[in-house]
Amino acid sequence: MTGVIKRSAVRVYDWMATTTAAIARQAKKKKAKDTCPQFGVGIPHYNHGLTIARPLRNLLNHPSVSEVVIVDDASEQSEFDQLCKTVKTIDFRGMVRIYRRELNQGALLTKLECVEKSQADWVLVLDCDNTAFKSYLDKLAAIEPKDPEIIYCASWAFPHFPFHSLVGAPINFLKASQLLRSGKLKKFYLLNDGNYLVNRTRYSRLISSIGKLPSDIADTLVANYLWLSSGGKLQVLPGTSYLHRVEENSFWSRTAEPSRKRLNHIYSRIQEVNLFDEKFLSDLKNSLI
Repeated sequence: MTGVIKRSAVRVYDWMATTTAAIARQAKKKKAKDTCPQFGVGIPHYNHGLTIARPLRNLLNHPSVSEVVIVDDASEQSEFDQLCKTVKTIDFRGMVRIYRRELNQGALLTKLECVEKSQADWVLVLDCDNTAFKSYLDKLAAIEPKDPEIIYCASWAFPHFPFHSLVGAPINFLKASQLLRSGKLKKFYLLNDGNYLVNRTRYSRLISSIGKLPSDIADTLVANYLWLSSGGKLQVLPGTSYLHRVEENSFWSRTAEPSRKRLNHIYSRIQEVNLFDEKFLSDLKNSLI
């Protein structure tokens, strides 16, 4: 699929399926009986008030989604007002809770707060510019997660990042090291993906230990590196996907060069079987990496 076709496919989907009116129509549909395990959804938000309907697609009437927690990271007042207005327009069941920060703390701590404020044992972290397809939600409901050490990942961040070849047994630190040496994890950006299902207690305890970093460059990669170093695993689920939008003004696009530098540094550490340690964290906080 070429770049032009990919961008066109996303535009058509957004035009047809993720407008505020489209989500409102979907949210009004009768919700199926809650017969399967439930999980919460955490959406970190920053200046996406006009497009907040996009991540709410498929969430507001899915039987396994128990709640949606949105944490606003000190957006502009107009963006926050639009966020509240849009949610009020489409959240007919009162599933969404919105929290607002007065000071910007960055994506990593915003994701952490989304998870911490959830009441569910398991939480799907979903960036505010992405959309979880129904098949992904259905699969998460079907697996009945029990091991808090496992993070459950989609097999395709559609249309840009396919992870299909990584489906199978959970990936621990040593497996990640082997996959990096073989070139697989450098070709497929699984370690830099953070739209996944986590155990609230385990994730909150571990990620809070990082604290505030001076920059959010490759924040998810840092979190996943810590997760793997602490005995955690990543499991890619077959037949699952979410819409991953890459916008020109996104944080990743604006910090591509320093993000890749940190990415390659962490890749090298994992490949050489160097665990996340206090010196690494200190270097992060002092902007030496």
